[in-house]
Amino acid sequence: MSVVQILPTLDVVVPCYNEQDEIATCLDKLLTQKDEICSIIVVDNNSTDDTVKIVTRYMKKHPIIRLIHEPEQGVEYARDAGIAASESDIVARIDADTRVLAGWAHTIREFYTAHPDISAGSGATEYYDLPFRRFTNMMTLFFTTVSNRMAAHSSSLYGANMSIRATAWKDVFESLPARGQYIMEDQAISLALQKRGHKVAYIQSAKAHVSGRRIRSSPREFYHYNMRWPTTYRVMGFHREARRITAVAWLGCLAQAVASLGFRFYDPHTMKFSIRQYNHGYETRPWL
Repeated sequence: MSVVQILPTLDVVVPCYNEQDEIATCLDKLLTQKDEICSIIVVDNNSTDDTVKIVTRYMKKHPIIRLIHEPEQGVEYARDAGIAASESDIVARIDADTRVLAGWAHTIREFYTAHPDISAGSGATEYYDLPFRRFTNMMTLFFTTVSNRMAAHSSSLYGANMSIRATAWKDVFESLPARGQYIMEDQAISLALQKRGHKVAYIQSAKAHVSGRRIRSSPREFYHYNMRWPTTYRVMGFHREARRITAVAWLGCLAQAVASLGFRFYDPHTMKFSIRQYNHGYETRPWL
């Protein structure tokens, strides 16, 4: 007699700010897996474009989608509002420009069933809008995952494709830094989980394609973002690890500065290089 395995329920939170060009594709990818997802919770964070109109149109056809509004500006506030609205066992959080691959939701549910000791995890990611994808994907894996383990003996969550047990979130929520600080909010969750004795995993089979918009930003903008990395370690009380991560963060800034010279000629829509593209300047990622 076979035993039917009951998998944990799953909600997906998608924080949004002016994502009219990306949100439809994101929702389309999630809806192909709607049988595995209880709710898709889109959190609008004061968008001024057509993001809300697009999501509202989707809601009329797909009741699984919920739209909530968070007036306090900042991805941490939007994230908190979305997770607070979730009622499932597992909450996945992705970016509006994330495109989950086939089997993503089922893989997450199976993983947490098979690994009851794991409290949170990041799925595998690949860029869909950067050149030299094999190289850039290797570099991202190093800087987001491997470097944290090597330099600080810690695991890292990646906000573009992460998930966490509802019970673990409740356990660490109050210990997270004050919202609006100059930190990497997903890394802060990782360190809060570590301090409370929770295990964080890399879920390689939960795959998603993500945007390289931040990497295509100017070296100055990328520097200001990337130096949040060691700052997060310091804020969370990991001072020795922060010193080690600082060196890795500087290396990342140098690599991005060199790569950005080529990215100025790259059109992510046509995926081709052209001299004309140079005049468009760097991309910006103002919602930090």
